[in-house]
Amino acid sequence: MRKFKILSALLVTILSAYILCGCFDEREIDETAYIIALGIDKGEGNDYIYTFQFSAPLAVAGGGGGESESSGQESSSEKAEIKDSGNPTVNNIVITAPDFYVAKNMTNNFLSKNINMSHLKLIVFSHNLDSDGLSGHSQFLLREREIRPHTAVAAAKQSAQEYILSVNPELEANTAKYYELMSLRSNNVYAPTKKLSDFVDEISKAGGSSALPLASIADKEDNRGKNASPDGFWIGSESAKLSSSRSDFRGMALFKSGILCGTMNGDSAMLYNILNRDIQSCIITLRSPYRDSDHFSFRLLVDAPASYHVNCAGNPCLINVKQNLGLEFLGSRIPEGFSSIDELYAFADSVLETRITEFFFDISRVKKSDIMKIGDSFKQRFLTQHDWENMNWSQLYETADFDVDIE
Repeated sequence: MRKFKILSALLVTILSAYILCGCFDEREIDETAYIIALGIDKGEGNDYIYTFQFSAPLAVAGGGGGESESSGQESSSEKAEIKDSGNPTVNNIVITAPDFYVAKNMTNNFLSKNINMSHLKLIVFSHNLDSDGLSGHSQFLLREREIRPHTAVAAAKQSAQEYILSVNPELEANTAKYYELMSLRSNNVYAPTKKLSDFVDEISKAGGSSALPLASIADKEDNRGKNASPDGFWIGSESAKLSSSRSDFRGMALFKSGILCGTMNGDSAMLYNILNRDIQSCIITLRSPYRDSDHFSFRLLVDAPASYHVNCAGNPCLINVKQNLGLEFLGSRIPEGFSSIDELYAFADSVLETRITEFFFDISRVKKSDIMKIGDSFKQRFLTQHDWENMNWSQLYETADFDVDIE
């Protein structure tokens, strides 16, 4: 009996050592090509254009020359190209194919390394991708075993391929880390953050709406910083322009049931983040109502997400929006024209209420997209799905008036 116990303990020890050694899957790092970004654009006919961006170790494979020999390889319906973006830390391969897995398998055919997507940080969809392409790709990418559900998702203002090829970070040696910091950080004021799992969940619902950050190339935004017209008392992000070509996360693209409803600028994205409390603080700058040359700034502290109450008694229905904010004047003296600090704060409140009211009218009556999920909270007032469907929320929402109250 004692010998049996000793043999059993010895066997358990040996098996534990074998299991914990971590080598049974035989996957070597230097034999693997890691995809860190993926771009999806609509091609001709039924084809899609896939931009695979690999981390730097790919450049070393086969002595650095093996992959480039396959540039331009094509069959009857697929085409592959090597794209040099000027970023030495990555390699880019562009595949035109009717299906994602056809493109992935084709890439495997001419690379000496095994493709791995477990380090994928960012998926960029073209803003004009059709509904089937957007919904279909996002859903099967979420089911892909190697892709993490919290992978960041964005919409490209130009094309997904152009954006990915434009990325060349100067302050970050690791491009994968750059994507992670840019797309999922909590202090990105002028763009929302969106994870793959959340995006799929939002657009999969009947009439479901979602907002993706806009990934763009700064030097192609000719309207930014050039002859920016005054926007009331609000000094917005569109008056600023980067001095050289840079990849940029600013603004958002709105989708309903996988169809693009429109885009909004960085200031609207900031209001979206405030109302959802996706940011805890930010700074706004206002123009003086007494002199156009004077401007002053306030720090906003976001205590909680906005709350909504839908009143259907009238026609149109009225949606009350209540938002609690902390307001701090960032100045050493009261600006000229204001008699007291209370008058200054009242002015800031009125500007904020006006901007937020305009924001809601834009997303409801123009974009027709309930990205603030007001309908989800209103739906709880109905006992059955049949009653909810008879209410016709889309019609109510798209014709509603908004009453914004900032405290």
